[in-house]
Amino acid sequence: MTEDPVPVGTALQRASDGRLGLGADLSKPATWRALGREFGAPGLVLFGLLAIAFMVQWSQGGPQAWGLSGQALRDGRWTTLLSHIFAHAGLGHFLMNISALLSLSPVVLVRLGAGPASWLRYATLFLFAGWSGAALYLALHPFGAVPMVGASGAICGLWGAAARVDLDGGLVPLRSRQVWNHLKAFAKINIILFLALFALVRLTGGVGGLAWEAHLGGFLFGLFAMPLLSGMRRSRSPGAQG
Repeated sequence: MTEDPVPVGTALQRASDGRLGLGADLSKPATWRALGREFGAPGLVLFGLLAIAFMVQWSQGGPQAWGLSGQALRDGRWTTLLSHIFAHAGLGHFLMNISALLSLSPVVLVRLGAGPASWLRYATLFLFAGWSGAALYLALHPFGAVPMVGASGAICGLWGAAARVDLDGGLVPLRSRQVWNHLKAFAKINIILFLALFALVRLTGGVGGLAWEAHLGGFLFGLFAMPLLSGMRRSRSPGAQG
């Protein structure tokens, strides 16, 4: 894995700030070429796959059949190990995940190199982060029947990987201020989401909540796997602080 990194430039800085910054006409091919430069073609392809899956699942009556649970696996529905990553509970859930996907993808792709190999590394990171999140969820709820859906675990893997990428495109060590800051932000956001969804479920009498286990499993996979998936070998010195 010796490819040169994708130039950091504007994409990484704007994505790190959480700004898409493109108020352009999506019906024009030039707009999509610009999006590809800003957010990376692999990220845009994944966005398209998630959008198609979202429409298909609702045309089939909803995401329940796509959801992963211990009960689903006991029933022999092994396809849910993959399908749950591409299913979403509603439009709000889908849009929130897509926003995170488009913000994190360019940061990660900076480090994954260029060319076809970067597509493979990106797909590997996304899928295995999703499966790591699923593994932790199932380990803690082996007999659960409530289906888990969403790309959140896989996207948290992108977040964990992005936590290792410095603004110059290098890797920061685990024991760095940058990683620590990302860990704190990850914990804070998940606590807020957990409490908000818990209150909503209780008030409405529904079932479900935040699959924080999947988020944590995906994040940890990205955090530890990024150096192995990296398209470069250069990294910052162990004593450096992010």
